[in-house]
Amino acid sequence: MCPASSVSPPAPSQTDNGAPMTTSQHVRFRSPRLIAILGAAVLFVALNAAGQAVLRPHPAPASTTPSTLAAAGADDTLQRLDQAIAVWTTNLTADPADFLSATNLAEQYYARGRLTGSVDDYARAQAAVAQALKTAPDQVAAGTLDALLKYTLHDFQGAAAEAQRIYSRDSTTLQALATVGDSDLELGLYPAATTTFGQLATAQPGAAVTARLAHVAELKGQDEQANSLAAQAISQAIAEGSVGSSLAYYHYLAGYLAFVEGRLSQADEEFQAAVDGQPSSYLALSGLARTRAAEGRNDEAIAFYRKAIAIVPQPEYLAALGDVYALTGQQGLADQQYATVRAIAQLQAIQAQVYNRQLVMFDVNHGENLAGALTLATNELAVRKDIYGWDAEAWAFLANGRAADAQVAMDHALSLGTHDALLDYHAGLISHALGKDVLARQQLETALALNPGFDPLQAQRARQVLAGLAP
Repeated sequence: MCPASSVSPPAPSQTDNGAPMTTSQHVRFRSPRLIAILGAAVLFVALNAAGQAVLRPHPAPASTTPSTLAAAGADDTLQRLDQAIAVWTTNLTADPADFLSATNLAEQYYARGRLTGSVDDYARAQAAVAQALKTAPDQVAAGTLDALLKYTLHDFQGAAAEAQRIYSRDSTTLQALATVGDSDLELGLYPAATTTFGQLATAQPGAAVTARLAHVAELKGQDEQANSLAAQAISQAIAEGSVGSSLAYYHYLAGYLAFVEGRLSQADEEFQAAVDGQPSSYLALSGLARTRAAEGRNDEAIAFYRKAIAIVPQPEYLAALGDVYALTGQQGLADQQYATVRAIAQLQAIQAQVYNRQLVMFDVNHGENLAGALTLATNELAVRKDIYGWDAEAWAFLANGRAADAQVAMDHALSLGTHDALLDYHAGLISHALGKDVLARQQLETALALNPGFDPLQAQRARQVLAGLAP
C-alpha cells in the first residue's frame, strides 16, 4: 500500500463519447495501491480516521477506469474481493451499527466496481457507505468514499459538495480536495478546477497531480505542454516506484493525448505499454482498438474491442465495435452490438445517468431517437456544462434540424480552444447546415488533418460532405 501522504493518479477525465473531459471515468480519468484485501481496508479506515490523506484516482465517469488493484489476474483479484465482501457483510449483519465494517464493505465494492465496471457494484458500495454515515456521519473515510462514489455515478454536484464538506473540516484530506477539483472539471468549472489542482500541486507534487495538469492543458489546446506534462508524469511515477498496473494509467494518458493529436504510432505504443502493465485494463484495450481502427487495421480493432467489451460492455465500446463491423460489411454483427446498446438504454435510472452521454452520441450518430437524444443532452447540460456537454447538445440540435441552436451550443464547446477532430467535425457539419460552406470546408479539413481516423464512420461522412463542397 502507498504511504498515507502519497498522491494516486487521477482517473482519465473522459467524456462518454471518448473525448477528454474524466475520467471518467472519468476522468474523464480513472489506484496504484495493491490492496491486501482485509488488512488494507482496516488500515485505510484507520489512516483517514486519523486525518491523514490517502489520495486515490477517481473512477472515470462511465466507470471507464482500469482497475489497478492487484498484479495478479482479474479473476484472482475478484475472488479475493468477494472473500473480503463476505467477511465484512457477515460482520455488518451481526451488528448493523458497525460503521467500520460498513465502510470496509463499501471500500471492497468500490474496488470491485473499478475492476468490473459494474454500476451495480458501485450502487452496493453507496448503500454500505450510507449505512456507515448513518451511524457515524462525521467519519472522514466514509465521507471521502461517498464523494468518490457520487463522482463515479455522475452526481458531480453531490460529489463536490460532500468532498468540500470533508476538506473544510480537515484540510489534510487531499483526496477530498482532489474530488472537488475533478468534479468541478466535469461540471465545466474550469477556472475553479485549475485552482484546485494548483493547490494539490503545492501540497503534494507528484505524478498524479502532474497527470491532472496535463489533462487541463489538453482541454485548453496547449498540446505541447500537455504532452510534456504527460511524459513528466510517467517519469515521476517510475521515480515513485510505480510499476506494472500502477504505471499503466500514465501510459494510457500519454496514449490518449497522442491519439487525439493524430500521432497514432505513439498512441499505439503507449496503449500497448499500459496493457503490458495491466492486461485487464479495458480502457487501454479500447484505446488500442480505437487506434487500430483509425489506422484501418480493422481485424485488430475488432479483436481489441471484443477484449474490452468482455471486461466491461460499455455502450461506447459496443457502438464502436458495431461501426467497425459495419465498415467491413458485417452488418449482422454490427446490428447485434447496436441492439445491446439499445438494451442498455432501457436499464434502470442509475445506469442511464452514467451512460447518458454515450447514448446521446449513439442515437445521433445512428439516426435514432433524435428527440429523446436532444432531451437527454439538454437535461444533462442543465447541471454539467463542460465542453463535451455543449458538444453533445450541439450535435443533437443539428440532428433535430435546429442548426442555429446547434451553433450557439457549439460556440461553447469550442470556447477553450481544445484541439479535437470530433469537435471540428461537428462544427463543420453545423456550418454546412447554416450555409457557411467556406468555414465548413476549413473545419472539416482541420478535423481530418488532425486525425484522419478520429472515428471510422464519422470520418467517412466528413470526407463525403467535404467532397460535395465547392473548393
